Amino acid sequence: MKYQYLVSLSLPLLGAGTTYASNSEPVYPATTVATPITITASALSAPGEVRLDPTNPVQPIPAADGAGLLKTVPGISITRKGGMAGDPLLRGLGGSRLSITSDNNYVLGGCPSRMDPPTAYLFPRSFDEVIVIKGPQTVTQGPGLVAGSVQFKRHPRYYSEPDFMLDAGMTTGSGDRFDAFAALEAGNALGYLRLNANHNEAGNYKDGSGNRVNSAYDKNSQSLQLGLTPDDLSLIELSYDRSRGEAAYADRSMDGSKFDRDAWGIKLERQAITPWLGKLQLQYGHSEVDHVMDNYSLRPVPVMMGKPMYMAMNPDRTTDTARLLAELNLGAHQTQVGIDWMQDAHRGRMASGMTQADADAYRQLPRQDNQSFENIGVFVENNWLLTDKQQLISGVRLDKTEARFEKLPASSSLKEQDYYLHAGFVRLEHSLQDWTWYAGYGQAERAPDFWERNRNGALETETNHQIDAGVLYRHGALSGSVSVFAGYVDDFILVDNHSADKARNVNARRMGGEAELNWRFADNWTLGSNVSYTHGQNLSDDIALGQTPPLELNTTLGYDNGVQEVALLMRNVAGQNRFAEGQGNIIGQDTGPSAGFTVFSLNAGWQVTPTVKLATGVDNLLDKDYSEFINKQESYPLGDNPVTGRISEPGRQWWAEVQISL
Repeated sequence: MKYQYLVSLSLPLLGAGTTYASNSEPVYPATTVATPITITASALSAPGEVRLDPTNPVQPIPAADGAGLLKTVPGISITRKGGMAGDPLLRGLGGSRLSITSDNNYVLGGCPSRMDPPTAYLFPRSFDEVIVIKGPQTVTQGPGLVAGSVQFKRHPRYYSEPDFMLDAGMTTGSGDRFDAFAALEAGNALGYLRLNANHNEAGNYKDGSGNRVNSAYDKNSQSLQLGLTPDDLSLIELSYDRSRGEAAYADRSMDGSKFDRDAWGIKLERQAITPWLGKLQLQYGHSEVDHVMDNYSLRPVPVMMGKPMYMAMNPDRTTDTARLLAELNLGAHQTQVGIDWMQDAHRGRMASGMTQADADAYRQLPRQDNQSFENIGVFVENNWLLTDKQQLISGVRLDKTEARFEKLPASSSLKEQDYYLHAGFVRLEHSLQDWTWYAGYGQAERAPDFWERNRNGALETETNHQIDAGVLYRHGALSGSVSVFAGYVDDFILVDNHSADKARNVNARRMGGEAELNWRFADNWTLGSNVSYTHGQNLSDDIALGQTPPLELNTTLGYDNGVQEVALLMRNVAGQNRFAEGQGNIIGQDTGPSAGFTVFSLNAGWQVTPTVKLATGVDNLLDKDYSEFINKQESYPLGDNPVTGRISEPGRQWWAEVQISL
């Protein structure tokens, strides 16, 4: 049996004169301290909002991309395709219904088969914070927030004196896993420099029955932020992100032999301009995704009619975004007013033949334009402090999306389409001692995206009308929250493999929610639990709404005295008998019912000295062979393994960890 080790080295030097955030964002400590392992139970931190610290270790130990972190959030499912590049869904909705941004710039994948969701290009440790907003309860994060939004954020640094920090880590272990990570920060009163680099690779993992799953990956990414801070109120920041990788897949006849992304951006910011103008921010970002999928680089070439058949496809995507935001202080009103813009273009080329040279010839072919999009939106979001215990948060947004098919003849009525989108919300929050109550209504309208329009160019926009309500409680040894929602989606865009158009509009009803409870029942002992459930109904066909996750319950028992810690996680997922075979979304479609399962994971840690911490753990303790309902079908089994249906999750995985903070 192989073991997995994680070594982290943190070296903050030259004092602690660093502030990490602007006035409108949380301030984080400038020193690195060891923290307990986060078990799959990221709690609601504010009404409809979850905040994650991506620098904390988590169990199950995450994949080498953003999806591995998001699966710790109750209500979020990850569609498994292999070892990385899983597609996130919030309450059963993903794709363009769930906005994913990096420092307020849109992140979009290029593959027409969803090999590379946005999170495949985001390495969590290079960010300071990840914010998940559930439901259409904001208008600042772009159009079409039918499910919600995920923000990967880096906070600017403001140094009062010279400071320097080095953070590094390494992982080796089961499944030939090897990760390496390094981060450098330095600055003074005039500015700062941040450098991040990481390498992630793994071989094919084994499921609980010992079968290998085609899941190997190899990924490298780097990021750079250079900030100028002539004073505590001004910021000019340049950023660059680079990602390179390849990944094998179990759910399709091709692998991803190239995942290249280059992105750069500039941010200009000024705070406290006047008593009523709190902040003015201007951002611009540009990204290019160059992706190759083929059937010969990472697997044996298939043979058809006794002859090899090589095939390669090379889609790419260029995205430009810009945003102007003003924060206004108008007495009891804190208001954000902004305008954002996005231009998005897709191209592709492909080649095939009986030799690798035939397929590699795609490199010499011109790229063919297929679809392009342009969106411009304006928004206003206001926080009105009614009393010292009540506030009313509301917003409205208007967008115009221009979509264009480049391949269709000019005479086609579908060549160019304009969509006018409306969104808005209102939410009342009431705080009373240890309780916070909230209730709100939100509406979000979404235009058909690239993948849906590839299936049916005549789709209508979909509109989600949703009520969100909940309560948060914090007092002494007890804390918890309940969040519920109920929504009606008009003209829901359903991917339907049985339909001649492969996608069509239906009406749908959705409801559900999440609940969490944490109880410190004795000195150093904590019991925690969270439950999530979503119910979806296709009203037009009077059947279940495809790709709706089943009931899930997570329970943890932990001991932590500040020196030693141990925690046990029990994950219970019910079977799902409500399904719509062949129906779902651009990420996946239902294939039938799924069985329920229970999985145990265990970890322990020891703070050896103030600067050294050891931890060890095992995921899937009993080596359970199981698969998720929200999943892809295995179509490429390795060796003599039979096709098992849904892709199985990893079996028992051991890991160990050392953290050093100086």
